Amino acid sequence: MAILIWNDQFNVGIQSIDNQHKRLVEILNQLDEAVAVGSDHATIFGLVDDLADYAHYHFEHEEELMRQASHDVLHYVKHKAEHKEFFDKVLEEHEKVKNDPAAASGELLDYLVEWLSEHILYSDKQMAVDLIAKTGQSAAKVVKEQQSEIMRSNLFSALRESETRFKELSDNLSALIWITNAENALVFCNQFWFKTFALPKGEITRTQWLDTIHPDDRVKITEAHAQAASEVVKFQIEYRLLPSNGRVVWILETAVPRVRKNGSFAGLMGCGMDITAQKQAEAALARINQELEDQVDKRTQQLLEANKTLEIEKAHQIELNNKLIEAQGHLIQSEKLASIGQLAAGVAHEINNPLGYIYSNLSSLKKYLKDILQITDLAERIARNLPADNPESGEFTRLKQEIGLDFLKQDLEDLVDESIEGATRAKKIVQDLRDFSRVDTQECEMFNLESGIDATLNIVNNELKYKARVVKEYGGIEPCECVGAQINQVFMNLLVNAAQAIETKGDITIRTGQSTEEVWAEIADTGKGISPEHLTRIFEPFFTTKPVGKGTGLGLSVSYNIVQKHNGRLEVASEPGKGTTFRVCLPIRHVAKVSAGPT
Repeated sequence: MAILIWNDQFNVGIQSIDNQHKRLVEILNQLDEAVAVGSDHATIFGLVDDLADYAHYHFEHEEELMRQASHDVLHYVKHKAEHKEFFDKVLEEHEKVKNDPAAASGELLDYLVEWLSEHILYSDKQMAVDLIAKTGQSAAKVVKEQQSEIMRSNLFSALRESETRFKELSDNLSALIWITNAENALVFCNQFWFKTFALPKGEITRTQWLDTIHPDDRVKITEAHAQAASEVVKFQIEYRLLPSNGRVVWILETAVPRVRKNGSFAGLMGCGMDITAQKQAEAALARINQELEDQVDKRTQQLLEANKTLEIEKAHQIELNNKLIEAQGHLIQSEKLASIGQLAAGVAHEINNPLGYIYSNLSSLKKYLKDILQITDLAERIARNLPADNPESGEFTRLKQEIGLDFLKQDLEDLVDESIEGATRAKKIVQDLRDFSRVDTQECEMFNLESGIDATLNIVNNELKYKARVVKEYGGIEPCECVGAQINQVFMNLLVNAAQAIETKGDITIRTGQSTEEVWAEIADTGKGISPEHLTRIFEPFFTTKPVGKGTGLGLSVSYNIVQKHNGRLEVASEPGKGTTFRVCLPIRHVAKVSAGPT
């Protein structure tokens, strides 16, 4: 895809100069394409070399025309200085590319686009107006402010295809997809967004959008957007829409900042999900929990009053009460994880359908493209065998050069292959979501721990990628008999804990191995570690070293119980200031049946 597309707005009116400008744009597009597809060093260096040589030839030609026409001295000197600035910049980047071809992808390409905007669309056009005027002909006046509009229309043509693909994909997702600009104005919303907010398609103001949100939640949303814009940080927020037909709709939304190359804030991109059903389930569960707690408190009080003279019975009742609370906590955790698993499986299913269409159509397109290329090859052979004065042969040759047939043949195949690769990667992510949730498999079966870890890493990638570098040291272990979904839950808890233990940036190393009768997996972090007085209590229900509101203290307890039910071991070693290592050991075979119920 070209970074600049030549059109009549670039013409200055002098044919030789216009032809040379076209060649400069062509070299720029070739250089951008070479960098984008990762061409070899010699190709990129050769294109920068061509750019320098051709620019030198072009500048000498322009300056000769100005001297022959006795052009205004001040304008001539200024024009020549602009030429020198351009040539010095290209030579400077030419030296950089000698040692590092990646240097062409940054500052040089940005500079070339900006220079073409300023020089061709204004300086050269003004020069051409003056030169043409000296011949007695009239020429259109050059307005400097028009150049930015011309460049925007040109660049938008190059981006139109990718924008269309993005919109088609987002319109087929059951999620709220939206984008704002630097002034927090909405510039794109998918169909599901308009449907959820019950707003008509078209230009939507920020006020219209805020009016659809529950009044109690508008301030926190406004503050979250303002903070993201000022600090350039992502955020996640829950809010309610205004009741429709007596039904409150809850939205869970995640937004990330859009940042230009110069570091300035360009707006936000967000994705939201309807979590009303989850909220209703949580509210119902909270009511049940409260009723249970009330009943437990009432019963405990009755038992204490009836048996206050019997200390042994009193202690026994307290112990039973604590076990009930522990079981209640495990039930809450299990229900939440089950909901998350069903949600993950549902999202994977919804995404898999449009991906199927895309992948199938791209495969068909690749076959059709192969047939078309065979036809074009035959046409070229036929044209070469026609007499030189044959008009059809001449027309074919002219059309081939005009549309750049050789480039199109290569680029079309690359575009289709890259699109198929992207669709394949998306299908892999969807499959990992389904493998991780495994809502259809809750019985013991042969399960590969390394595959389970890979699927879990894809699920918690967003939690890890900003905190840690993941290092895999797999031993190629054989499958073991277990409930895969429950073991994945253990890995998820350990990986999230490892990331949260790293305060700034660190490493998470995952190792696997096996002995004659068991397999094991280790998750080691370079975090702050666990103090000795806490190390003996980390598997206790509701014990946590995290601040209030940051954890329930059930993750390691649930993981410990899962591993125990598999007749395995969960071991830990930690040193404050250096990190923590958890090892999960499981027997390969002869595992007692594991309950698929609450853990």
